[in-house]
Amino acid sequence: MINDVYGELRSRILQHFPERQIYLRSGGEVKYYVFGTKVQMAIVGGLALVAAWCLFTMFNLIWGYNPMRAPAQEIKRVEARYQRLLADSQAKESNARLMLNEQRQNFEQMAKSFEEKHKTISQILKQETSPSLPSTGNQYAGNRILMSPTIRDAAPRGARTNITKGVSLHTGMDIDRSLSNLDLTQNAILASAELDTLDRIERGRAIIKATDLSVDTVLRESPFGKGGLFVDLGEDANLSAEGDFGSRVASIKARVAEAEALDSALTSVPFGNPVGVQTYRTSAYGLRKDPFTKRPTFHEGIDFGGQRNTPIVATADGTVIFAGRNGGYGKSIEIDHGHGFVTRYGHMYKLNAKRGQVVKKGDIIGGMGSTGRSTANHLHYEVHFQGRVYDPDNFLKAGHYVQ
Repeated sequence: MINDVYGELRSRILQHFPERQIYLRSGGEVKYYVFGTKVQMAIVGGLALVAAWCLFTMFNLIWGYNPMRAPAQEIKRVEARYQRLLADSQAKESNARLMLNEQRQNFEQMAKSFEEKHKTISQILKQETSPSLPSTGNQYAGNRILMSPTIRDAAPRGARTNITKGVSLHTGMDIDRSLSNLDLTQNAILASAELDTLDRIERGRAIIKATDLSVDTVLRESPFGKGGLFVDLGEDANLSAEGDFGSRVASIKARVAEAEALDSALTSVPFGNPVGVQTYRTSAYGLRKDPFTKRPTFHEGIDFGGQRNTPIVATADGTVIFAGRNGGYGKSIEIDHGHGFVTRYGHMYKLNAKRGQVVKKGDIIGGMGSTGRSTANHLHYEVHFQGRVYDPDNFLKAGHYVQ
């Protein structure tokens, strides 16, 4: 019986889905495709599923929940809730803006004050000296602070940390502690800058004094004029408003100017060794017996012995003002280092520099020889200041402090 049912079902399926052939003719060729019963049933089944899905979707849209069909009352309730939330958000935003604006104004006032202080500190730490006109005294002159620290300083020497605060640091914000720390940092920077500047001044003075020269005399030979340097403070309203802070900064600026003037002078003092290698001295500065006449004479320099063509170097930065033969000095070079210092190198074998050439400390300017009035290979080295000769040994000893 089962076979009969199966056979009848199969016959009905074959009746509705008999084997079909599709013929296609193209370009003189005939092709055909065979669609069996199973293929046809699969196609029909797929189409039936798609149709069922479309019907299900349509009925769901018609009979299911659709916000477009929501009652008018529900729409109004949702709209009222939205308006309420919007009003609350706008009120919070307005309050936040007012608070932010107030805090920003307070912070901008504080930041401006700190910025002015930092600008002043930066100028102190990076200040460049500038030429001044000649002056006749060392005191305050209008807005200008002149060279001498013992007279021009607004307060005695010695670093101080009790700098008066210019504005209140309490703004009602959480950054009060940070602002207080920043103010303390600024004061510490000023105190540190003052200590470092005083150290530079004392170090520079000590080194110059080690050469047996007067510091004031050396500074008067500055290329900036007989009156020395000055620091133009200008009409700085901020410093005036700060009171003690402005006075303190003015004092530190003056000391920085002196320290930079001393540093500039130290670059002109010939502290270096004139021979570029290890050597020995054959004659000192002062009275000695002349090697030719055997009579007492004054020797204006120091003689360094060595092999021929031993490198001779500049003992400080400067400009060559003479290069050639110079009587008893033979082949010689003279260098103007500024601030009244001139060095002379005599009896050289060859010259590596020419007149007008700018040289740096340590540059090779020639080789050791025995030209001119000389008995053997050596370098005759002299140091002149303001047209007078000085013992080069004092400068060589002071050079150890610079090194």
